[in-house]
Amino acid sequence: MKFKTAPCFCLIIMTALLLTANGHAAALDIEATTLKQFDLQQPPLDVDTSPDGKLMFILTPGQVLVYSNMGNEPVNRITVGSHFDSLTFAEDLDLLILSSKDDQRVKMVRIDLVSEISTEGSPVIGNPDAPVTLAVFDDYQ
Repeated sequence: MKFKTAPCFCLIIMTALLLTANGHAAALDIEATTLKQFDLQQPPLDVDTSPDGKLMFILTPGQVLVYSNMGNEPVNRITVGSHFDSLTFAEDLDLLILSSKDDQRVKMVRIDLVSEISTEGSPVIGNPDAPVTLAVFDDYQ
């Protein structure tokens, strides 16, 4: 009976690596650093974040607190029924989905991020005192 040494040698090396890797994985240490702690007026029922980490949604009885970039204060509050006990954020649809086990209800709230842009000192075509301003970013890449 003839054995090829290369496959046998590879099998022995792979087995040794697997046994060694398990030993190293058990020795991993974890460091935990608290970045922020929120002291709320009401108990948090559920928490979710936007996938990019820029927004955090905290469901409390009757409202959703919206925090931006881990700020200290909510940037917005969304009033919802006090019976909702769970939330999730659907990024693709920009929806907050709230659910209530007791009332057997699901509510979808669309989130539109609105940013104010200062147009002071920018070129104007038309009446500068018009009630609506259309800003064009033609050099934006």
